[in-house]
Amino acid sequence: MNCFEGGLVPMFTITAEELQKIVELANTVPEEYRQKCFELLLSHVLQARQPITAAITPDATSTLPPSTPPPTRKPFIIPIDVKAFLSQYGLDESVLWKFFILEGEETRPTYKLQVTKKARAQIQHTLMMTLENAITTGQFQVDIEALRTRCNEQKCYNAGNFAKNFKDKANLFKSVAIDQPLSLSPDGKSELADLLEELKSLNG
Repeated sequence: MNCFEGGLVPMFTITAEELQKIVELANTVPEEYRQKCFELLLSHVLQARQPITAAITPDATSTLPPSTPPPTRKPFIIPIDVKAFLSQYGLDESVLWKFFILEGEETRPTYKLQVTKKARAQIQHTLMMTLENAITTGQFQVDIEALRTRCNEQKCYNAGNFAKNFKDKANLFKSVAIDQPLSLSPDGKSELADLLEELKSLNG
């Protein structure tokens, strides 16, 4: 019997010594079984040479940790005190979108003041910053240092008259103390409403 009949697998995948051992083992069985024995032995050796690859099954993937979805931003909700302010002075909520970018819990101003007198610009920035703060916290107030920074950025800061300007407009605030936040009084909210109307007309 010729053990190489049948067009099996290429012989170069095993060594001559291994092939010789397979032939010798096959020759130890009765002749009618030698061909089958040879094929089985050769197949066993070749399979042992193949790399093992781990297939990912549906069961295997189910054990993987679920992917974390991207964080979603909370929808913007106008605080009730801001809604009350707008309603009291007949202002539409769209005025907020006109002068601020509102997203989630963040607020950014987009307005540009037209006034050139520094004292007046300082008061207008104060009014608009109290609204900016109210949009996120519900409180119409502004931190003095944050206001000082804004005035510096907008080139309307007058160090010598910064505190005096607030005292001259004390009716707009519940109290004036240079080391405390400024909170709008009823007169201050009325002045803010007038300023919003003025800015609306100037910006079309």
